[in-house]
Amino acid sequence: MKTVDLFNLYVGERRPDPPWSEYEIGGLTVRLKDDYDDKVPQLAKPAKWVITEKGAERFPPHKGTWQATATVSWKNTVEKSVLLDKECEDKGLWDLCNLLTFITGRRVVTTEYKSRYSPDAYGDYAVADIETLKAAALAWQHRENLVSKNLHTALLLYNEANTAINTTTLQVRAALYSTALNIILDKHEMTYQKVSKSIRKKIKEEISNVLNRFEQIEDLQPDQADRYRRLLDRIDDGPTLTDKLFSLLQAFYIIDSPPTCNQEILVKRIGIVRNRLVHTGRPRIEGLDDEQSKIHTIKIVTQVVPEIIRIVIGHNLGFRSDETGSHCQSKDNLIGFFSKGVFREQREQEEFDLIAEYVLKKNAELYRRLS
Repeated sequence: MKTVDLFNLYVGERRPDPPWSEYEIGGLTVRLKDDYDDKVPQLAKPAKWVITEKGAERFPPHKGTWQATATVSWKNTVEKSVLLDKECEDKGLWDLCNLLTFITGRRVVTTEYKSRYSPDAYGDYAVADIETLKAAALAWQHRENLVSKNLHTALLLYNEANTAINTTTLQVRAALYSTALNIILDKHEMTYQKVSKSIRKKIKEEISNVLNRFEQIEDLQPDQADRYRRLLDRIDDGPTLTDKLFSLLQAFYIIDSPPTCNQEILVKRIGIVRNRLVHTGRPRIEGLDDEQSKIHTIKIVTQVVPEIIRIVIGHNLGFRSDETGSHCQSKDNLIGFFSKGVFREQREQEEFDLIAEYVLKKNAELYRRLS
């Protein structure tokens, strides 16, 4: 039996009991190492708040190193990787690592890919820690579903952005996430009633007549009128990416159908942020000052868009809200954002403040009783 190490696979602070520590994923067997508990402290970790009897304490982020926390084994397997432009006869290791990377939010690699990525990078996870290997087995069964829709490219781009080193600029992440979202929207099938060819022709004729009048009366220059006439061909185009984004969010019951005024503004703002960052590199939003624009842009790029991508890819990998992979199928964060403009970190901070206040209050009561 052939066995190789898997680096950076994290399923929690402690090695769980079987079956959560060893699982058949296609023709591969992934098993957490016996010394998993000793290696986890050496993995990179984000900053976190911990509530203790004395109050709240913040632990700073912790840099990590590559640690072989698991192994993958196979015997006479015919597995191959398909999450590429061309199938690869590598026993499926590329696919396994990328599925685990999507699931855990940490770059999982075999030895040959350690030099390509950083062990200090981590992002949002798609599945609860304990479900990691079970979710990977389910995702493995649905790999072809991604390939048939070209969503495997969106998965790879998402992984690149989500596990990018912390110094990666906002514009780089925005480009990766935006391309992943564009791929998803391109493949999204929306139902709409197309305007008939005869009506589209009449619309173009009417607009052309208006331009002619403006040329004659309103001093519209011929080259200016020609630029507007060239836009008339767009009338024959299908739905725009923004149209598809509205449809996608409605299909996943994230916004209403028809959308509320606030939902419409915030959905359109995603397109504005994407275009501004990709084309100008600047996070400027009309109606907001520079600081508000920056905050809103960061929220959309690093939280809202990735969450949309996670939900869609996770759904196509077989994850469901009441079954395996339920974490990445929760839509509360996005519903809150599109209805009130409030996303996860604000709610989590409010919850943290309430917990901290409760603990400190209980400590004060205990102190009074002991006194």
